[in-house]
Amino acid sequence: MILHCTKKLYAKLPEKVKATEQPATAIGIQAQWLNWHANLIAIQRRQCVIAVHDATRFTLFIPCLTKKDFTNLDWHFNDVFINTLLKSDLPPELVDAAATNYQPLTFDTICNRSVQGTMNQVSQEIDYGLYYKSASVAGINPYRYSADLSHRPCGVKGQKDYIWPDREMAQLLQKLPNTNADSAASMNLH
Repeated sequence: MILHCTKKLYAKLPEKVKATEQPATAIGIQAQWLNWHANLIAIQRRQCVIAVHDATRFTLFIPCLTKKDFTNLDWHFNDVFINTLLKSDLPPELVDAAATNYQPLTFDTICNRSVQGTMNQVSQEIDYGLYYKSASVAGINPYRYSADLSHRPCGVKGQKDYIWPDREMAQLLQKLPNTNADSAASMNLH
């Protein structure tokens, strides 16, 4: 999976994590599945990462990261991603498809201005939402918060109609192979 980082986030990544940088070569559904953008923002003086899936605009919010957390960003990303899918009430077979097709993160600084625009909107929504509710960023549940951020209409440059990120992610996951379900089905046949 490719995490296209802003320069601010990329600068926070340790050198050993940056060493995993690889060019993207996937095509088709796999290419849609693999591409994410991420940004580092400060909310209430805490370092937080917002990740937005390029094709679906599915949003992950990873709050309150410390310096050592950036070394394990892949683990944090995977944890928030899978648990956000669960909180979004997606069927178990789609969550299994996401977990099965998850690949370790690679990082680069390639940007898509449309996705960056979505990330900017999301960061403003988070900042305003926490301020309006007088809530602490350290006290929120990142899975529920990410699910709520992904359940809203979102405009995408070049598309006439708004999309719902959680629904778009569900449709994308339906197209991915689910090797766990496929192997269980083949075992039942024999």
